[in-house]
Amino acid sequence: MPVLNLSRSLFHLPKEIRVSLANNVRLYSSTSASARLNIPTDYSTTPLLNHTSSAALSNPELSESVRKHSKTTRLTLHEAINGALRHALASDDRTLLFGEDISFGGVFRCSAGLATDFGSHRVFNTPLTEQGIVGFAIGCAAQGMRPVAEIQFADYVWPAFDQLVNEAAKIRFRAGTTKMDCGGLVIRMPCGGVGHGALYDHTYGNL
Repeated sequence: MPVLNLSRSLFHLPKEIRVSLANNVRLYSSTSASARLNIPTDYSTTPLLNHTSSAALSNPELSESVRKHSKTTRLTLHEAINGALRHALASDDRTLLFGEDISFGGVFRCSAGLATDFGSHRVFNTPLTEQGIVGFAIGCAAQGMRPVAEIQFADYVWPAFDQLVNEAAKIRFRAGTTKMDCGGLVIRMPCGGVGHGALYDHTYGNL
């Protein structure tokens, strides 16, 4: 039986239990056979993303005129995101969209067609550096731009936490009387679209 670095408390267990534990220790990263991974969600059975037109328009946060005179359109999630990004780019010339593989539509197609319609000076690819992407976005926002920086997968954001915590979150404290801030900063991070990974994957509730 291999020697295991078990805590001292385990050595007080009966021998048969210690043997059982030693024989069932997993020395690799994996999931149980019964884990539900990469199984499509039937959104018609949950209110998360399934709404009728009447339910959507009955939202009390909408103005009365919108609730009475508007129509809804059924969209997929990536179509809705694409539409929101398109609206932001069309509404304000200060809006920029950038990240890994953004210019040809992104891995989830959320930026499809935007580089063609708004130009490569406003919708563009970046190197594979999450810290650099977020740092650049903070600098743009501090100069009055409206950057939308995409982290390709939410699990990849950890290298950028120095920028988020020590720069973006605290920039107003170092601005003095200049009133500099990065309030126009948006960081978009897709999460949960492709199940689980390995190197970059974390259970956030355990952190």
